[in-house]
Amino acid sequence: MKRITIFVLCLLVVVTGLFAIKVETSPPASTRIILEHTHQTYITPPCYEQAQKTNNLSEADLQKAKDLNYKPESSCTEDSLKPIKQPIAYDLAEKLGLKPSGWGW
Repeated sequence: MKRITIFVLCLLVVVTGLFAIKVETSPPASTRIILEHTHQTYITPPCYEQAQKTNNLSEADLQKAKDLNYKPESSCTEDSLKPIKQPIAYDLAEKLGLKPSGWGW
């Protein structure tokens, strides 16, 4: 009985820690963005309407934009890709595909 109590208490501490301790999470390399080839910039979908863009666009992921050395089109794009602090459990759920990413636009 004492072992079960210790096990349950340990489990409770671990579960509480998963939701109480926050970690900084950055957008994954696979985050969908729009490349603006004329100005060699990239735009996130939430910032598309107010972006300064031409019709020389293509869809890609954040890794491709970094590989091309493209810059964020505006502070809106920069801000939308800033790391966020979230509980370890949420970060783990995103990585396991159980919860949509904060950048899943």
